[in-house]
Amino acid sequence: MNMAPSTPAKHPNHASDEVFRSLADPTRRNILQLLLAMDLNVSQLVSVLRQPQSTISRHLKVLRDCGLVRDRRAGTTVFYQAASHPAAEGDVRDVLLGWLRAQPLSRALKDRLDRTLRGHHDESVAFFERLGKKWDELRTAAFGEAFATEAFVTLLPREWTVADIGTGTGHLLPILAEHFDRVMAVEPATAMLECARQRVPERHAKKVEFHQGDLGALPLSDAGCDLAIACLVLHHVHDPAAALSEMRRILKPDGRLLIIEQHAHENQRFYDDMQDLWWGFEPEDLAARVTAAGLDVVSHRDLIMPTVSPKEMDAPRLFVLTSRRSRKTTRAG
Repeated sequence: MNMAPSTPAKHPNHASDEVFRSLADPTRRNILQLLLAMDLNVSQLVSVLRQPQSTISRHLKVLRDCGLVRDRRAGTTVFYQAASHPAAEGDVRDVLLGWLRAQPLSRALKDRLDRTLRGHHDESVAFFERLGKKWDELRTAAFGEAFATEAFVTLLPREWTVADIGTGTGHLLPILAEHFDRVMAVEPATAMLECARQRVPERHAKKVEFHQGDLGALPLSDAGCDLAIACLVLHHVHDPAAALSEMRRILKPDGRLLIIEQHAHENQRFYDDMQDLWWGFEPEDLAARVTAAGLDVVSHRDLIMPTVSPKEMDAPRLFVLTSRRSRKTTRAG
């Protein structure tokens, strides 16, 4: 929704007597008390105060002309709010608004305000009842599919250096580059790496380094990364043990490794179509491999898949495994 910034009306001269006269009317005082509680539009004020729209609009104009109320536009709707004047210390309007703010709303006004807001809430609930599963399509059309992932990434320190191991076409790079100060993308295939380059927004181009190289001999320095990510990568690697050992090497002490992998499966067509080298992994088996590479396994669990793959694909289930490099300098196993 296009929200225009709040703009106060222009008031060349504010005589105190005009302000006091405007507040002599009880309806205007009620309007101000309501607007001190929350921003409201004319329709909502009409519902709460039970007066004609023309009357409410006239009162709002008086209050606006005195600088007690300002408006803001949200799409096609105009909302009103109590104005403030911090630059004018001791302004009589702020004194009066402070006094009104300290006065409790009458029980009748509070009840009618609650009913008005509840009515809008009920309309919203009814909307979702009608929409049902179509909400996913509507939300995706409006916001895309990655917004939640982008939000979760903000829980991690921005100054981290992150390695996207086997970046492929760079599906994760826009999110990583948006949040982290330094991202290193490694990919063996030239064509895939070029696709990944095109995926990074120009404003973040300096944050991302691209490296072509074998995942069993990563072209990255020792102990330089806070986080390494291997998303659907290991089942394409001929020597997972070597790749895991390399991932450990590039991690700083206490650095994290995030692996997303396929469960072990027996789908020949999927295996052939994806040109896999491994038929997925059992989580416990992969955890043992990670431990053998000198990493401490933190956890592993199945991922909840939001959509079902087409029957002709019958894609395997996925799981996530997290681990960290021990602060000790000696290698386990």
